[in-house]
Amino acid sequence: MKCPKCGSNIPDDSRNCPDCHTPIIKIKPMRVCMNCGSEVPDDADSCPGCGRTVKRKAHQTASGSSQFDNEKKAVNGSRQVSSSSENHFIKVLKREKYAWLQAVLPGTLALLYHLLVLRDNLSFNLINTFIIYEALVFFFGYHDIKELNRRPEMMEGLVYSEKFVYLTYFLPILSLWDRRQLPGMNRKALYPLIHTVIFTVLIISVMFTMDIRALTLANL
Repeated sequence: MKCPKCGSNIPDDSRNCPDCHTPIIKIKPMRVCMNCGSEVPDDADSCPGCGRTVKRKAHQTASGSSQFDNEKKAVNGSRQVSSSSENHFIKVLKREKYAWLQAVLPGTLALLYHLLVLRDNLSFNLINTFIIYEALVFFFGYHDIKELNRRPEMMEGLVYSEKFVYLTYFLPILSLWDRRQLPGMNRKALYPLIHTVIFTVLIISVMFTMDIRALTLANL
């Protein structure tokens, strides 16, 4: 490369021109993640938005040859590949932990209570069932909103609306589907589908129990 001031030929990794001592300022180019659309620094190994591993070509870094050798070793070593995929899965799970907890735990615990702790007073059982469900939904939804607020791509919560926050607190069956469309989210995440299935099973169970109770009272 050439010095912008004196035009002398200098090494690519120089911080100052050896002839005129002019500081060499390098601007790191930004790229866009193909998974979530977030900007990714050229020297980053993973996307700051979704955590997905970024693959770079050899000429994109100053140490291109060494990185090419590392990528070649990673491809040839099946153990390294499986280990990296497991690490990626753990990172994604930790990053989306509150979404997964909100999707699975409230419906599951409410369903177990409704099936295992049935009482003579059905209305008492139904009230407790949905108190358990809504309390856990609000708890995990509150922590999920706090977690999302810390992410730089959310621009201090301006990306998602008040409607999304309300649905997260009270109606996650809709908010979890919308959550996948936020910046940096995994578009193929399964937590909204799993939550929908569990919630549907809970509602069917409640309706089935009420029908059995009604038939029992009618026979009496």
